Amino acid sequence: MSWRDHRTRCICKKIMFSPEEWERVERLHRQLTESSVRYKQFGNYARKMLSEREIKVTVVRPLTDPTPIAKAIGRVGVNVNQIAHWANENERITPEQVAELRDGFARIERLLGELFDERDSHEAK
Repeated sequence: MSWRDHRTRCICKKIMFSPEEWERVERLHRQLTESSVRYKQFGNYARKMLSEREIKVTVVRPLTDPTPIAKAIGRVGVNVNQIAHWANENERITPEQVAELRDGFARIERLLGELFDERDSHEAK
């Protein structure tokens, strides 16, 4: 009895790569498996690439992607700092209100840091 018996895919081909080619293949496979578990097994990936020459993957970022949020919060932070500076110069705001603004901004920074940490730990997997 042969290993080919009772297989739907009974044709076996062997292919050789240079170290540079193999590094590129591994990198492409790794990038694909980050966003699609369908091609986690290398055989599935190689078969699809060889037979159809491309694999289309749509990456959907979660709503908690910190990159666009970070830009917006940076602008908010500049505004908060300008308000605090103006208030300190004009003394039309109490020190408690300034402290409240600073505490709010510190909370935003902390939450944004947590989003980045969560994203980085997810990408490391």
